[in-house]
Amino acid sequence: MEVSASPASASTTTTTVIERSFAGSGDSEFPVWERLGAVVRLSYGIGIYGAMALAGKFICSTAGIDCTGGFHPSLEAVLDGLGYAAPPIMALLFILDDEVVKYSPHARAIRDVEDEELRSFFYGMSPWQFILIVAASSIGEELFYRVAVQGALADMFLRGTELMKDARGIASLTGVLPLFVPFAQAFAAVITAALTGSLYYVATAPKDPTYVVAPVLNSGTGREDLRKLFAAWFERRQMKKIYSPLLEGLLALYLGFEWIQTDNILAPMITHGIYSAVVLGHGLCKIHDHRRKLRQRIQQVRVETKNNNL
Repeated sequence: MEVSASPASASTTTTTVIERSFAGSGDSEFPVWERLGAVVRLSYGIGIYGAMALAGKFICSTAGIDCTGGFHPSLEAVLDGLGYAAPPIMALLFILDDEVVKYSPHARAIRDVEDEELRSFFYGMSPWQFILIVAASSIGEELFYRVAVQGALADMFLRGTELMKDARGIASLTGVLPLFVPFAQAFAAVITAALTGSLYYVATAPKDPTYVVAPVLNSGTGREDLRKLFAAWFERRQMKKIYSPLLEGLLALYLGFEWIQTDNILAPMITHGIYSAVVLGHGLCKIHDHRRKLRQRIQQVRVETKNNNL
C-alpha cells in the first residue's frame, strides 16, 4: 500500500524543518556555532595580520629603511584619510547596486566576490569583532605592503647609479634607465600593487573541479540547455577569478599613491579601514536584511499553516 502525506501535513513538516534551522538564533542574532566560528576566524585573522606587521618590520630593518612609514598622528592625516576614502567607496557601492548588477555580468561577478568573502569570513561576527578585524587588516597590510615592500622598492630605485656597481636583476634598471629614478615611488607602487593582486589570486582563487555531475538528458534541447548553463557557470567562475585579485590590486595601487602624496602611513591606514568598514558593513547589512525577511516569511507561513489547520 502506498501512503502519501496530505498537503497540509507536508507543509507543516517543511515549515518545521526550516524553523529548526533558525532555532539556534532565537532571541540572539547568531547560533552558538556561528559565534564560535567567528571567534576562531577573528583570532586567525589577527594572527595573520600581526605576522604581516612583524614581517614588514623585518624587511625594513634588512633594507635599512624607516619601519614607521612616516607615521605621525595629525588632523591633516585624518582628513586626508577620510578624503581619499570617498572615491573608492562611492565607486564600489555604485558597482554593487542591485540595478547595476542586473544589467552587468561584470558587476555581478564583483558582487559574487564580495558576498563570498562576507559569508566565508565576516558573517557571524559581532560589531566589535568586525571593527577589530578591520582595524587589524588596515594596520597589518599597510605596514607590510606599503611601508615594507613599496618602501624597500622605492628606496632601491632611488639609489640609482649607486646600486649599479653591484646591482643584479630589476635593481640595475635604475642605472640602465635613469628615467626610472624620478618615478621610483610610482614604479614601486605599481609593482607592489601587482604583487598584492598576485598573492591574493594565489591565496583565494577557487580551484576548478575535477569533474561535474549532471543529469543524463536524452533530448537534444535538454542537452543544449545544460551546456548553456554550464558555460554561464564557468564564465562567472572565471570572472570571479579575475575580479577578486584585480580589486585588491587596484586598491593597493590607490593606497600606494596616497602614501606617496601624504608621506604619512596613517592616512592610508584610515582610508583602508574606512573603505573596508563601509563596503563590508554595507554587504553584511544586506545579508542580515535578507535573513530577517526570510525569518519573517517563515513566521508568516507558520501562521498561515496553523490557520488552515483550524
